[in-house]
Amino acid sequence: MPAPISVADVFRECERAIRVGDLIRRASAQDKEFHFQNWFKTRLKRTGANFEQGGRNSFPDFRIVATTDGYEVKGLAYPGREATYDSNSQIPTGLHNGRAIYYVFGRYPAEPDGN
Repeated sequence: MPAPISVADVFRECERAIRVGDLIRRASAQDKEFHFQNWFKTRLKRTGANFEQGGRNSFPDFRIVATTDGYEVKGLAYPGREATYDSNSQIPTGLHNGRAIYYVFGRYPAEPDGN
């Protein structure tokens, strides 16, 4: 049985993807929310993690099966809010229902000029 992945494994995979140019891509010009979440989901798959993805407005967005880690993905437009973000109705915290929650933040242009 393989060892469970760590937060560092997930971070390294995200960093690797950025370094090799595997960047976030929109499915369409109307995709204002899910492009970053889809990119992160691919990163989790590449680590070999067994995970569950929550439904719309669930918390956290991704739950690792072998551990009690969870990942909440937040995309922030720029220019835009510099010091705040929308956390839906869930108060931001490091723990939720016995899970350690790790926030994953990504920035994207508020007015994109392409994909």
